[in-house]
Amino acid sequence: MEKTKKVSIFDKLGERIFTRTTMQDFLSEISKLKEKNISLDFSKVKFISRSCTDEYVKFIQNTEKKIKSINQSPDILMMIKAVENGLNTLLISRTNDNSRCVFCEN
Repeated sequence: MEKTKKVSIFDKLGERIFTRTTMQDFLSEISKLKEKNISLDFSKVKFISRSCTDEYVKFIQNTEKKIKSINQSPDILMMIKAVENGLNTLLISRTNDNSRCVFCEN
């Protein structure tokens, strides 16, 4: 069984994560890790912006690594769910033949 690497988001990014670039840089480092199983620990993280969460969710959905998010506060979980729901709504609207995504340029 392959070992899981645990990474503290608080230790890398602090308790408040605001910019998309910050999250992109962090996730770039995660993608370079040799381990395939990674637990991203949200302990002590109090805030993550929607843009950072968007980067995070898209990374989780598209990486070949097995990422597990742990210890999210209710506020962090709510933001992740909101972004996931938004992305799923956009995906559905983009796959319908006659619909147009109002948030995207077609």
